[in-house]
Amino acid sequence: MPQGSFGRVRAWNDFTAIPPIDAADTVPLANGSLLGGGWAYHAANEGTIVATVNEPNGVIGITTDTGDNDNGFISAGTWAPINGGMVMESRIKIVDSMARAACWVGFTETLAVGTPVMPAETSGTTTTYNGSGGMAGFIYDPDSTTNLWRFVVGDASAALATKDKNGSVGTALGVNAEATLTADRWWVLRVEVGTNGLVRGYIGDAQNDEKGALRFVGESTAALGTSDNFHATTGIENRTSANEILEVDYVFAEGWRDWGAD
Repeated sequence: MPQGSFGRVRAWNDFTAIPPIDAADTVPLANGSLLGGGWAYHAANEGTIVATVNEPNGVIGITTDTGDNDNGFISAGTWAPINGGMVMESRIKIVDSMARAACWVGFTETLAVGTPVMPAETSGTTTTYNGSGGMAGFIYDPDSTTNLWRFVVGDASAALATKDKNGSVGTALGVNAEATLTADRWWVLRVEVGTNGLVRGYIGDAQNDEKGALRFVGESTAALGTSDNFHATTGIENRTSANEILEVDYVFAEGWRDWGAD
């Protein structure tokens, strides 16, 4: 089979060149904007995305619109696990109250660019797996009975089997990431998918995990579709009729090219 020189397909952005670059410049990027590095921005009911100028090293702020369940996402892709596996990682923080904003970091097969939805979300003691395709990642949803980061894997609108770091079987609610929740605190979230479609999740907390060192949370024991195409996504959705802000320090995703495709 013919092969070129670039088998690795990588999307990376540290947001060091995203306008506006001055605190007085409040003109937002439009829905559908290309952010560079293989990433794009899209949102339900617009919202805004701007550079954050009070922190170093390139940080963007995704601000939702003011209606309940308005959201904003950045995405890249797609990748298929069968071509060599895939991985994504994002460093994020919820700026305001943890009681008002849900977050997602992970892969999703289903993505409506104009009207994106959370790939998974929790209400009470039930996690709903949205969309008809596969998904794998971390969710935080203040509508849940117990507010915490959860590692979840699903397909065809249902949970896939998981186990936690100790080998205990997970539930459809998701695997507890055991991270202390505090507003305006950075988290690093990493999702790895093997060529066999099995998923592993990692989290880093600046306060409790040696300044963001990643620790293993859980893994799936049932596989995603290995030939399915997945988007890497990071996003926020509000849970009140007020805008909410998710700051993103960086986003990274990587997979491999299928040299055997016709």
